[in-house]
Amino acid sequence: MTPTYSSTPLVVRGPDSLPALIPHLVGFHPRESLVLVGLDSRERTVLVTLRVDLPGVDRVVGVAMEGWAPLITALQAAGAIDVLAVVYPGVGENPWRDHPCEDLPRRSLLAALADRLSGSGLVVLDALCVVGDRLRSYWCADPDCCPREGRLVDGAETLRVQAHLIAEGSAPLASRDMLVSALAPRAQDDPVADRIARSRDGVVLRLPVGTVARVGIFVSGMRDWGNERRNPATMTRLVILAEFLAGSIRSRDLLLHALTVDGDRNLLAAAREVFGEAVRCAHGDTLAPVASVLAVCCWIDGDGAAARVALDRATSADVDYPLATLVSAALDRGMPPRTWISLMGEMCVADILGDEADGPTNSCAS
Repeated sequence: MTPTYSSTPLVVRGPDSLPALIPHLVGFHPRESLVLVGLDSRERTVLVTLRVDLPGVDRVVGVAMEGWAPLITALQAAGAIDVLAVVYPGVGENPWRDHPCEDLPRRSLLAALADRLSGSGLVVLDALCVVGDRLRSYWCADPDCCPREGRLVDGAETLRVQAHLIAEGSAPLASRDMLVSALAPRAQDDPVADRIARSRDGVVLRLPVGTVARVGIFVSGMRDWGNERRNPATMTRLVILAEFLAGSIRSRDLLLHALTVDGDRNLLAAAREVFGEAVRCAHGDTLAPVASVLAVCCWIDGDGAAARVALDRATSADVDYPLATLVSAALDRGMPPRTWISLMGEMCVADILGDEADGPTNSCAS
């Protein structure tokens, strides 16, 4: 099984790989969650990873699953056939907290889910319960493989998977709450927010004329940002530019074209950092545009969880902001990032700029 986002293929050798892999797939360490990993049936490539909160233990299984139809839609849209289901129970449901339990939590939920997926043409290869460094299959009856007390994950396999993914630049957070905290608004008297507010007019006044030139300056600055990450003045200028460009549909879309079609992994990483700060410092009408651009960057970077958090910030400011609505619908339907890249790739600069386009750099190729 190979995650598709990795530039160097990572072979996943079995269940022992999953506890180390899944946090990198969803962007954080799941808690009280159900995770579905959709696979290509031939090469077992990871096509999509979906996470939902586990329903309350007192909820009827059928009622609890009523809101899960989008999961099936997303799996099908991604082209998945085979599915791995992983349950991360809450602290109160830890089957190995005190002594080995007779059964694993949420078995009836897993059975109902498997039936629902099977009825939609999907095959659940296995279902696992994972708590810390211990796991057990819901369906394996071999006590040597899956004893009642669960079994410890192979430490060497964990290190192998983590070393590979960390080398690729992946760094999952401890929880989804940390994703939310990373985009929490700064107070207006915060030093960073204050510096941006005081510098905004000067940065905007010095911008060149023309959307192409302005986007070009921003992208060039982003490419240089890797060498200047400790320079507050550079971050201030880039955040102001990000806010300014996101505020106009033409400059926003041209910027997204540069970041997602013409860009690379390093440029996306820099964009996520700068637009993340822009979201934290944004107020009023500026929040939805910068948060939506950040959501696109996270989605293209394979980080759906962070994209969702960015969309939450966008819709908190403007529930009907079109780009946020578009990206949210794409995530709900399990559309892969390549869909966006393909659609944007069919557009040239002249298509984006419309009647502002002029000169050879703005024309479509014949």
